[in-house]
Amino acid sequence: MTFIFVGRLLRQKGVEEFVAAARLVKTDHPAVRFLLVGGFDEGHDAVHHQTVQGWVREGVVEWTGHVPVRPWLDQSSVFVLPSYREGFPRSTQEAMAVGRAVITTDVPGCRDTVVSGRNGILVEPRNAGGLAAAMREFIAKPELIISMGLESRAISEKQFDSRSFDARLIQHMGL
Repeated sequence: MTFIFVGRLLRQKGVEEFVAAARLVKTDHPAVRFLLVGGFDEGHDAVHHQTVQGWVREGVVEWTGHVPVRPWLDQSSVFVLPSYREGFPRSTQEAMAVGRAVITTDVPGCRDTVVSGRNGILVEPRNAGGLAAAMREFIAKPELIISMGLESRAISEKQFDSRSFDARLIQHMGL
């Protein structure tokens, strides 16, 4: 089973909580893979290359570097975005479009893409224990990966399709 975190390696995206949750889950499920996908950003909120390399050496995560995301989404089981804040996360929309269940935080933007218990699980931000509990739920009930993934795809087709979105926008604007 593979869990995948897609996005920039920024603290505000919850990468440190992801790694902490991975450590917790790996104590009981050492075969579970945790992937970090994405390149490095600059700035005060960026996670440093040496830190990520340390996590990789520790064996808690794998890091793909800056690569096309789709092949990694295709091989994943569950998409994880433990962000502290978002606008409307494109990464969860992309994961939903390929039929992935989603674990994300109960913050504005993130909560707008997941119906908890339907296509994923919402967790409190900055809570590695809660994140690990959500991951363990998918491990204990792998049928949720399939059913929630199918629901993610259905929600994506209904709400995030560009033609449908454009039509709703035009209707809203009274054009």
